[in-house]
Amino acid sequence: MNPKPSSALRPPPSVIRPPSSALTRPPSSALTRPLLLTVLCLLSSVLLLTFPLRDLASDYYYRKTTSLLDDKTTEDLDVMLISEQSMPAYLAAIDALQKAVTLAPSRSLYHSALADLYNRLGKWSEIMQSLNAPIPTNAISPSDASDKALYHLQRAVALEPTNPDVHLALGLLYDNRGEPGPASAEFEKAASAYPVNAPLRYALALHYLTSGRKGDALAQARVLAKIDDSYILQDSVQKGYILERQPPWYLSQMTNSYLYAALEIAWRVSADLEVVKGIAPDTPDAAPVIQLFINSK
Repeated sequence: MNPKPSSALRPPPSVIRPPSSALTRPPSSALTRPLLLTVLCLLSSVLLLTFPLRDLASDYYYRKTTSLLDDKTTEDLDVMLISEQSMPAYLAAIDALQKAVTLAPSRSLYHSALADLYNRLGKWSEIMQSLNAPIPTNAISPSDASDKALYHLQRAVALEPTNPDVHLALGLLYDNRGEPGPASAEFEKAASAYPVNAPLRYALALHYLTSGRKGDALAQARVLAKIDDSYILQDSVQKGYILERQPPWYLSQMTNSYLYAALEIAWRVSADLEVVKGIAPDTPDAAPVIQLFINSK
């Protein structure tokens, strides 16, 4: 009589081999892992497009120039003067702005800021050379600085053609380079881009005055006097009293107005008070400014 096989000889259920198909089929978690990675990659791409890292990095380098050029001897954010000691900081600021431009070449602001630094360093080198004073070996030459400033201002104008500030800066640079034709064209574009911009009109009038173009200076002063309203008091019950008493703060408001600056330019052009009065508005608000200016002469 054959004995029955002992249960101890049977393999336990946990070690019984599964069918061959079960060995070749991956678990469900293995199937979903590649899909999960794909979804994560797509989400990362969307986030990078929404918050471009290049823009963040370029903005970091642009803002870095503020700390590089900050005059630590003052409490405010004042730009340090150019000197042999500060030249490394200025060169580091240029390097930071160049990185910003490389990362975001379509930002007009970065090109304008870089052109401004080149322009300042070039003028400093030019003054030092005219005084026969030694300049650092790493200083940028006037011609090289002018060429680089021109390139970046041209890029800024191309990227933002309706910005009057970049047209004005480019016009001033052309004028400094001895190119009056392109300079005048840029000045006209600046004025056309923002016709009622008082600071812009004052800058143009002052530039024409210092360059000997008295007719153009007077024309800009006339426009400036017409568009300025910084001297006008708001209507109130105290307006009559203020106009009569003319307290110190009101006198300061009048002398710091662009109307007063326009009268000064007209005086420097003509030295004739009738010409000065001729460019001023014939209004009750302008009358105290005109009288204050006449009294100062």
